[in-house]
Amino acid sequence: MLTQTELTLQQFLAASDGPFVTLYLPLTTHDGDKLRLKMRHLTDHAQAVMAETWPASDWTDFGSQLGGDLLDAAQLARLDGAGLCVIVASGARYTRTLAYPVQETAMVTALPQVLPLILDVQRQFDFDLLTLATDRIALYRNDGDHLTQVALPQDAPVTLEAALGTELRGGGLNSVSRGAGHVGYHGHNEKAAVAEVDRRRYYQAVDAYIADHYSKPFARRLIPAGLRQNLAVFRQVSKNPHLSGSMQLELNAYDLSLQELDVQVDALRLDHSLRDHQKTLAEIDYARGSARFSDDLATIAAAVADGAVAMLVIQQGARINALLNPDFTLDRESPRAVHNNLLNDLADYALARGGQVRVLPAELLAVPACAVMRY
Repeated sequence: MLTQTELTLQQFLAASDGPFVTLYLPLTTHDGDKLRLKMRHLTDHAQAVMAETWPASDWTDFGSQLGGDLLDAAQLARLDGAGLCVIVASGARYTRTLAYPVQETAMVTALPQVLPLILDVQRQFDFDLLTLATDRIALYRNDGDHLTQVALPQDAPVTLEAALGTELRGGGLNSVSRGAGHVGYHGHNEKAAVAEVDRRRYYQAVDAYIADHYSKPFARRLIPAGLRQNLAVFRQVSKNPHLSGSMQLELNAYDLSLQELDVQVDALRLDHSLRDHQKTLAEIDYARGSARFSDDLATIAAAVADGAVAMLVIQQGARINALLNPDFTLDRESPRAVHNNLLNDLADYALARGGQVRVLPAELLAVPACAVMRY
């Protein structure tokens, strides 16, 4: 499949030499012919830019890697996600589907254009959502902004009765013999207590099954959803190490369609994004206090060259038309520099040297870029 790659982005950056062709294709339609036409236009534009900015480079290898499966209408139509990222160097290609919308882009630069890709990876919030009722459950998978229901197999404890079977003790009014001709009935409180025991045993079975078949094998966070009392009982009995310690949805999921439940999950997505931004800002504040912070581009460039940047933070949407030369001097005048975003170069070098790269909205970061130093 064209969306698979054997190299991680960091390995790709370390192993490949420029120039690089970077394409971002929005997947706003599943019409394979339209996607193929858009890919052809992006490829043609990249070829024209390479002829202008890298006239000594041979387009043949790049063109062959951007053909074939990338121009196969049937394969393009089957892609899932909101966009496709394609990065090509001489003899190597990196591809990845994106969870969030992206602008149509074709660039040829000394280093690949990775900022949209980094932002997409940063925004992705993947988890399993377990909806709990007293006597039934359902499982959903959240990828980015997309929620789908998981088809649980027949042996899954989808209902209380299926899980406990003949061991179910609270399903009806219980009676006990008190001698010949005499029968005593349990009261309402005792019947409720028995039902509570069944619920706890049911949730224990659910917890073990979901942990063993979904959470542990895929190392995915599990977030529960349901009425408050059901959530409380499930958290009491759960031994799943991937159960979120704080995130949950208090609602009756069985009154909602998939689309309505997806809307409710937006609250979790927003909460995750805010926590992620707050964590980055806290690291920046701590670095300021320990003299490991800089927002001076020349200082950042020198630190990137030395591998001294622990975390590079880029303002979302920011652009500085310049090129970072191999000796880490700045080129602002050449045709290549005009087509290049300096902030992307800093991100490439930081990643290749083992640093983190984060992207923050402009309202949270007033400068184009800042860096947290290793020391």
